[in-house]
Amino acid sequence: MMSDRTVLITGGAQGIGAATARTLAARGWRVAVADLQADEALARAKELDESSPVADGHVGLSVDVSDPEAVNALVADIESRAGRLDALVNGAGNIFRQEARSYDDRQWERQLAVHLTGALNCTRAAYPLLRRSDSPAVVNIASVGSTFGLPGRLGYATAKSGILGFTRTLAAEWGPEGIRVNAVAPGYVATDMVRSGLASGALNEEALLRRTPLRRLARPEEIATAIAFLLSSDAAFVHGTTLAVDGGITIDGTF
Repeated sequence: MMSDRTVLITGGAQGIGAATARTLAARGWRVAVADLQADEALARAKELDESSPVADGHVGLSVDVSDPEAVNALVADIESRAGRLDALVNGAGNIFRQEARSYDDRQWERQLAVHLTGALNCTRAAYPLLRRSDSPAVVNIASVGSTFGLPGRLGYATAKSGILGFTRTLAAEWGPEGIRVNAVAPGYVATDMVRSGLASGALNEEALLRRTPLRRLARPEEIATAIAFLLSSDAAFVHGTTLAVDGGITIDGTF
């Protein structure tokens, strides 16, 4: 159990982000749920207050992570409310499916802006507060798309691959200051994003499960507990690494 510690989770209103918010709140963290959808962010914070209350309450905030001024204002708001920030989970993301030969420029730019520039904006803004924490940590959300190609998801796979270099470089720079930086690379998780791919036919569930040694989708909570581990003192010497939480899909060489 943690006490008097604050974490900012972007993309925290749904999917893996929401599961991470619930997991960390249950372990005593004060959670700032940040999401593009303001109403959903507030709703998640209210749910956390009801299930895992903390002093002064959890926080729901709206932000477009691709906007550096909005992110700076977000972090300033968290500082004014909590007086500290001990951890950051860069979970904001989006996906767009289209063949590379006709890939839409605006969608390409938007995906990189949310996944990569958004992670930079949030991490850079959080840095002064993280430096003041006695045990600061950052977790970035990568993907199986950081390991192998995802046809039809060029922008997403490119952005998620970039998260690995982003994580390693931050770890090299910020390690001497005691700020741990790691990433998790989820496999296919039972979230709305994956369900939309199954519904549209972009993903074949039977083939996907056959390709995954554990033969199932992950539950969002299983990714959340991996993130919680990386933020915890149990991972005090884990730094600059990417933890695959993918049911073995990236290691199976079966044809």
